Amino acid sequence: MNAFFERVEPETASAIADVSRRMFDLRERRKRLLAETGSESADDMLAAVRDGSLPEHPGYDAWLAVQLIGQREEALRETLQWRCLIANGGKELLPPPRSGMAALAHRLKPSLPPGFAGGMQLHHDGIAFHSVSGVNALVRIVTPQAWSLEWQWAGERWRLDTAPVEHPGIDTVGHVHRPDGSLAANPVTLPPEADALAVVLEFLKALAQSPTLGLI
Repeated sequence: MNAFFERVEPETASAIADVSRRMFDLRERRKRLLAETGSESADDMLAAVRDGSLPEHPGYDAWLAVQLIGQREEALRETLQWRCLIANGGKELLPPPRSGMAALAHRLKPSLPPGFAGGMQLHHDGIAFHSVSGVNALVRIVTPQAWSLEWQWAGERWRLDTAPVEHPGIDTVGHVHRPDGSLAANPVTLPPEADALAVVLEFLKALAQSPTLGLI
């Protein structure tokens, strides 16, 4: 390893060290989330949410976060491999393409509703949005069928998610948790076969029209 770094430019060595540190931080964060829920794996965590041995929230949110952190860690591993190849003379190699939430954020940026334009920030386990009307939202989406959309408005917290928990009287894809603890069917109409981009855009458009999704 010492011989390797002797041939690497200081700037490149610093970049490699930074990626390695971020991978370690994410790995430790993922371990903590699993430990906090008493789960051996993400599959165990989701199963516990389904059977009720783990509360729907924050259990489902923790599961989404574990999955997204894992995706981000894998993306950083590919970046690390690319940087090491570049350091060893692979000057013409292209960097790995964006993936996961980073790819979604890149696709979202030019399509954000006017009220949210310019108010987006990528995190290790989600994307935060800030509207001109004072809505602060956090999106965690693993697949078009597995997501949680949280937001705060006027000091109150709302959530729309697809946690695999049955709620009597609700048969929509996703359900809303109101600030008072009551539940409601998902009022946001999603396009047939909606992908992750469509799910998030429809949610943001609905929030721009009504911070309570018309449920109050």
